[in-house]
Amino acid sequence: MARVGITVSDRRSEQRARLGRPRGVLLDYGGTLVEELDYNPTAGNRALLALASRCPDGLTLETVMARASRVSAELGARRDTFGIETPWPSITRLIHDHFGTEFSRSMPELELAFWDASVTTRGMPGARQALEVLHAAGVPVGVLSNSSFGAPVIRHEIAKHGLADHLAFVMVSAEYVVRKPNPLLFEVAGRRLGVAPNDIWFVGDRLDTDVAGARAAGMRTVWLRPPAAIDPSAADEPDLVVGDWAELLRCFTADE
Repeated sequence: MARVGITVSDRRSEQRARLGRPRGVLLDYGGTLVEELDYNPTAGNRALLALASRCPDGLTLETVMARASRVSAELGARRDTFGIETPWPSITRLIHDHFGTEFSRSMPELELAFWDASVTTRGMPGARQALEVLHAAGVPVGVLSNSSFGAPVIRHEIAKHGLADHLAFVMVSAEYVVRKPNPLLFEVAGRRLGVAPNDIWFVGDRLDTDVAGARAAGMRTVWLRPPAAIDPSAADEPDLVVGDWAELLRCFTADE
């Protein structure tokens, strides 16, 4: 809650003054650059079966989905407990190698086909304009996401909404074993960006993964607050809280 007599606008101004201007920006993916509207793994596995070069007699989509649900439940529990990411190709092999399904296409091709069949997103309002302003100001921008899908797939989705043109890189947990909020990921992302941690704004919609991990890595934290989110505790409070990309852009350009 804002202090008595202090407006939200005043609070934002105080936060912005403490934050300083970034020399680099790192972004979360889902809930930050794009809004995830739907994930339909049944449609994804239907697409995979249509691409199979050989399927065992009698194999049905329902049988595949029962196996997929078991694999997902077991891996999901370990992911949440230990903060370890399992790449999509490994998940898929645990499902389809069990049945002896064969594919003539490469795993990256299959991964992209599964993604396009199962995932629906839309770009966050104002994100494209903000990325263009950051690029014009010479501020490098990268993406760091928790995802079992590879970086080419996530960049592919970002590009659908015209948001990939000015990204220095897209980095995902699937390629680094550990998940946010592990600071190891943030440290690598900062080094790839080529900017000292305390000169980086990390922008994300989650306090537990984005804000906590970036803070542990010595970065400045910007919380893109979801509409229904509750106020964080004093210990969890980000360096800056914004309600949308337009407000973030105003904060970035405030001292120009």
